[in-house]
Amino acid sequence: MSNFIRLIENELRKIFVQKSFIITLILLFIPIIVLGRWDYVEKESGAAKAENWRTELKIENKKIEEVLAGQNSSNLPAFAKEQKETYEINKYRLAHNISPIQQHTVLDFMKKGAVVTNFIGILLIYFASNMMSKEHQWKTINFLLVKPSTRRMIYYAKFLSLVILYFIFSFAIIIYSFIIGSALNGLNFSAQPVLQYVNNHVVEQGILPSLLNDYLINLLPYLFFVAVAYFLSTVLRTSSISLLISIVLLATSDVIATLLRTKSWSKFLPFMHTDLTVYTKGINIENGMRIEFSIAVLVIYILIFLVTAGEFFKKRDVAGQ
Repeated sequence: MSNFIRLIENELRKIFVQKSFIITLILLFIPIIVLGRWDYVEKESGAAKAENWRTELKIENKKIEEVLAGQNSSNLPAFAKEQKETYEINKYRLAHNISPIQQHTVLDFMKKGAVVTNFIGILLIYFASNMMSKEHQWKTINFLLVKPSTRRMIYYAKFLSLVILYFIFSFAIIIYSFIIGSALNGLNFSAQPVLQYVNNHVVEQGILPSLLNDYLINLLPYLFFVAVAYFLSTVLRTSSISLLISIVLLATSDVIATLLRTKSWSKFLPFMHTDLTVYTKGINIENGMRIEFSIAVLVIYILIFLVTAGEFFKKRDVAGQ
């Protein structure tokens, strides 16, 4: 086990010394700065809105009532469902005096910064596409295999280093958001509860559990695409093709899911489960699936790609490379 941990540490050190890693950390800071600029503008112009939020919510709900009046309540279309959700949350805010106006605190800005985690998938795919192919390209694969470690240990240590990299990038975003949020709003950690419409009921969620959910909800879907990139990089020994295919799959997964949603067998495809955020609003009524099933499907496909490529790497002859 200690040897396996050393392998992971070695892989992380190899990542940390790459210029691409430093550039990545800088790139993650840029959108946080942009969000900080928007937050500052909203803070300057938000005083008037804060005074009239109850009136505005009442006007909005009256308009929604007119829209929903012509709908069949038992079979609402997607747009009407969103309107219904907004309507119920607005009612809850009015009844419990919970303002929808952004509070402009450190925790509030850190939650806003969680949107930057959407870039982590592309970054991890880049590192996964290069991780194994570069060993062949730089002719370091033979030196790596000379070490007293099995090929399986080397293979899985590289993948686990990618998992750790997700948390490193997420932690960097948290630190960046904390720094910018503190600079803009001071060390004010107060925050309104987060409201969600779950199973036809409005529920309150604390800001810290909500933050944790925002930063971790994409971990498993991204690991699926990382596993695809890692599989292709291992089998094809080329980074460009594995990078291209994986990013195309990441970009089109929602489209594929939409096109195949009506098929009864589609729920067994991984693309139907790459957006776990739908479950933050309760059961996915549209196809009857639950988050436990989606997690199981993603884990199975990740293991299939990992084990298949791992066995391929174990048996491959690299002596002549």
